[in-house]
Amino acid sequence: MSIRQRISQALAANALGQGVTIGSQLLLTPLFFQTWGSARYGEWLMLSSLPAYLNMADLGIGSAASNEMTMQAAAGQRRQAQQTFLGAWRVLWWASALVLTIGVGLAAWFGWLQAESPDRQIHAHDAAWVLLGLTLSVIVGLMNGIVFAGYRCADRNALGLMLGNVTRLAEALVMGALLWAGLGPVALAWGALMVKVVMLLGQYLGLQRVAPWLFTPGVKADAHLVRRLIMPSIGFLALPMGHALAIQGPVLVIGAVLGPSAAAVFSALRTLARLPVQMTNVFNNAVWPEMSRAHGSGDAPLLRSLHRGTWGSSLVLTVIAGVGLVTVGPWMAHAWLGKDVVQDPKLLAALVGITTITAIWSASYIVLAAINQHARMGLGYVLINLCVLGAMWLLGLGAGWPGVLWPLVLGELAMLAWVMPQTMSHTQDQLLAFLRGATIEGWQRLLQGARST
Repeated sequence: MSIRQRISQALAANALGQGVTIGSQLLLTPLFFQTWGSARYGEWLMLSSLPAYLNMADLGIGSAASNEMTMQAAAGQRRQAQQTFLGAWRVLWWASALVLTIGVGLAAWFGWLQAESPDRQIHAHDAAWVLLGLTLSVIVGLMNGIVFAGYRCADRNALGLMLGNVTRLAEALVMGALLWAGLGPVALAWGALMVKVVMLLGQYLGLQRVAPWLFTPGVKADAHLVRRLIMPSIGFLALPMGHALAIQGPVLVIGAVLGPSAAAVFSALRTLARLPVQMTNVFNNAVWPEMSRAHGSGDAPLLRSLHRGTWGSSLVLTVIAGVGLVTVGPWMAHAWLGKDVVQDPKLLAALVGITTITAIWSASYIVLAAINQHARMGLGYVLINLCVLGAMWLLGLGAGWPGVLWPLVLGELAMLAWVMPQTMSHTQDQLLAFLRGATIEGWQRLLQGARST
């Protein structure tokens, strides 16, 4: 299968995925507000933010192994790819035990050991069961990541993406049905978990059919996997940590400083504002495996071309989408959330600007992640977001919304300045040549099979 075919299929799968993401958010967010109210929904968001930090329990080994497997398969080293695959599963079992231990402790502290508050919208025992369900979902998600790595290294990236998107669609539909039926947080957490378990089993059985060589008997797991991948793993450990700080962190800070209702409104409007990021993720996720293959085969011109095309597409899409959201976003928010939810057009415009910067630097960081050269970038991502959250807390107490928004803007600008030079160094690119090549025309030439811009 050619590069063009693989990218086209992955683009289609990712387009479906972003459709699922946007559609589920458009479906579920107003349902949460209508059935639970902003205060209870805000508490649900704060609760569901806590287990997200457990996604880093495998120390990033799973993600680093995924890239390694793809590069090994591209070089014809299938036996080594299987050893990496088995080694990743070995690490996962230890990570799962750690996740379960922390999750149970978190549920016990948050649900059963804390005193019941009359202002709490989700009762203490219900909160404990929610946290347990979400913890188990994290474990299933880690398993799903390794299964997806198998699809990627077997040149079936689009199929793996499609199955993952079907899983997320089924999960959203089940949650919507449970909300519509008037059920509470415990039912939502455990209903989503059941969907993930069933779909994971189906994906694993499917992988055995499309990549039987990954299950060749007698092959032993790579015993030196952790030692060999520790540096890129640290970077992948930092990525989910930084992402959790960037996505869940502001919700927790705003909930603590401005209240749960403010956190719910912020989360809803940010969902709308992140539409440009979700659009560009279609390109990023489709090109990621091709970047790994280009690096694994030593094709530097192709890697450079992939970066330029992805970056140029992200820039154009985010600017167009951002202008559209600032223009019609307030009307969309009223139609989507209802007139009873207090909204601020200035808040939406600020969030659109923030997420536009995110989409642009993400198109460059994807190169570093794809070739396992992202450790410095990941650590910077964590440190920058820690500084952002600290500034949000301090400034938000006195200045309100402006105090929590300005640190977010500065943090995204800092990430742009941090990521771009590192990426161009690894792609052996120069700034002026990069800017000339990073155009929509460059992306079109790439889809037509060009090897360089």
